[in-house]
Parts: sequence; C-alpha cells; structure tokens
Amino acid sequence: MGLSIKKSTLAKGLVVFVILSVGVMVGIFLWTTDQETWSELRKFRWIFVPVVLGFGTIRWFVDGMAFVVMAKHGSLSSVSVGRATAIRLEGHTLASVVPFLVGTFSMHAYLLHKEKMRLSESVAISALRAILPVFIFLINIPILFLMKGDPMGENFFGQFIKVVSLPFAAIIVFFIVTLFYPHQIKKVASSLVRWWGRIKILHVERIVALEERVFHEIDQFSKIFWTYLKRKKHMLIHASVWIFFSILFDYFMAVAICWGFGYHPSLIKAVGVQFLMRPLIFLAPTPGGVGIWEFTYLGFFSLFMPQRLIGVAVFIWRFMMTYFPSIVGVFLLMKEFRGDESLRRMVLEKGKLPEQALEGADDLDGPEG
Repeated sequence: MGLSIKKSTLAKGLVVFVILSVGVMVGIFLWTTDQETWSELRKFRWIFVPVVLGFGTIRWFVDGMAFVVMAKHGSLSSVSVGRATAIRLEGHTLASVVPFLVGTFSMHAYLLHKEKMRLSESVAISALRAILPVFIFLINIPILFLMKGDPMGENFFGQFIKVVSLPFAAIIVFFIVTLFYPHQIKKVASSLVRWWGRIKILHVERIVALEERVFHEIDQFSKIFWTYLKRKKHMLIHASVWIFFSILFDYFMAVAICWGFGYHPSLIKAVGVQFLMRPLIFLAPTPGGVGIWEFTYLGFFSLFMPQRLIGVAVFIWRFMMTYFPSIVGVFLLMKEFRGDESLRRMVLEKGKLPEQALEGADDLDGPEG
C-alpha cells in the first residue's frame, strides 16, 4: 500500500475539481433559479446559519473521535481529539482533489505515523477508517423495506434512490465477502481471467498484472480487518459508533438548511433518504465527488423544497460540507508542510515513506482496551 501522491495527480485533480465545481454550480443555478428565488432568499432565517455551522463543527470533532479510539486501543498512548480532527480535515482536503479517497488514505496513514504510531498500525487504522462506513451502509437494506409504499416513492428521485440502492447493497455484500472469504473471491477472479484468455476479449498479460495487484490489496485489507476483529472487536464497535454519529451530523446539516428556508421535512424520512443516497457519493470517482455530490443533493432538496430554492440549498450544503472544511484543511496542511520535509517529499517530490509494507499481523497487536 503506497503512501505517496504524485504532484501531477494533485495538480490535475485540483484543476478538475475547481473547473467542474464552478461549471456544475453555474449550471444548477441557471436551471433552478428564477425571479422568485431572490425574493424567497430574503425570507431565509439566518438564525439557522450558526445551527448548520454547529452541526458541521460537531461532525468533524465526532469524526476525529474514531481515530482517538483506535489509537487508544493500539500501541499509541493517545491522540488528542483536536489533533485527530486536524488529521481528518487534512485528509479531507486531499480527498477533494484526488479521486477515490486515495488522498485521504495516504494523508491519514502518514499523519498517524507522525504521532509516534508504527507505520503498519497507521496504515491499518487508515484502512479501517475507510472500511467501517461501508458496513454502516448496510442500514440501507432495512431502510428500503421501511420506505416501501411511502408517497415519496411516486417521485422520480424517490424511485431512483431505491433502484440504485439495491446494487450498492449488493456491492457492500460483495465487499464483506471479499474481507471474510478472500480466497473464494480470488478463485472466481482467476476463472474470469482464464475465460477472458480463451475468448481473447482483453489482453491477458494486463489482466493478470491487475489481478495480482488486486489480490495483494484484498489480502492486506482482509488481514487488517481480521486482526482487529479477533483481538479488538470492542474498539471496532466503539469507533463505528463515532463514525455513525459523524454521518448523522452530515445529514442534520442538510435538514437544517431546509429549516432555514421554512420547510420542515420529517427528520426520519430526511435522514433515511440520505442514507440511501450516501453510497453514491461515497464511491464517486471524481475529485471531491464533484458533480455526483451536487446532483445527488439536488434530488434530495427537490423532495422537500420548490425548484427555485434547491440550487441555493445545494450550494449552501456543498459549502458547509466540502468547501469550508477544505479551506480549514488547507491552512492545516500549510502549517504541516512548513515543518515537515518528509511530507513535502511525499506529496510534492514523488517520494515514498520507508517501510510501506505491513510488518505482519503481530505488529498490529496492542494492549487490549
């Protein structure tokens, strides 16, 4: 699991993120706003601005508590909640410009290692932080059954999220099978490679190389998860609870924006819909999920607000959810860069940290808590 981030990847991701973000938001505003939009904005209850900010602030500190719990149960004596929150914000900033959460993983692993944690353990904790939300999304399965027959189902977006949630639930199940039964997954993948070789659809050598790389990652993630599941299951539950509440505060921000415009959706329904939507943006391939995030929440707000306001609501939500935390993360990263030559080398000079491979399951041992 490499921890380096190429400078070219960072630069391209930033350019793509800025251009797409501006383009998407301009398009949304042109489509959703009219003359009544600006008169409606004057009715916005500004008292809800600190409410949204409060939910956002609590969200990041609650999120940081997951790292606090993981470090406490490992070889590290402690990580303060303030430092853990800063680590999450710095990872979030890189994730905004590097696709598929690669930036988040690399930054988390490195910064935890800086806190005097073994590199193998920092990589393991970063991997778990990426894995645990996937298990939390299993809640989508009962939500789908509970929302069956809801009047919202007549709405196009209501139908859409139900349709897309079933495949994502299948992906989650596949991910779990990959973690618990990696050998079976590898057997299936090998059979597919041999089949492709016989019918000559794809270049076999490239497929085999990709297969070997994927197998290595499957083995590492499965090894990490099983080590913690066997020896530190209480820590996994404790950390998952904090991550779950951080996700809830994400959802509360969107609901509070509706309140600010004078609309009061059912809290249970609004949270349930967002749970169904989240896998879409969690797996978004674009830097910072740009485009996917905006259009997904455009659909969310359309369930509870008139079209003339949903573009403004999406912008407020996106600013509070991504732009503002990223700005904070930039300042934290700048401070980190000034005092850390290794970090500058990792991100800007294509360097790699030493000892990147996991040092074995024994290295993940720590005092049981």
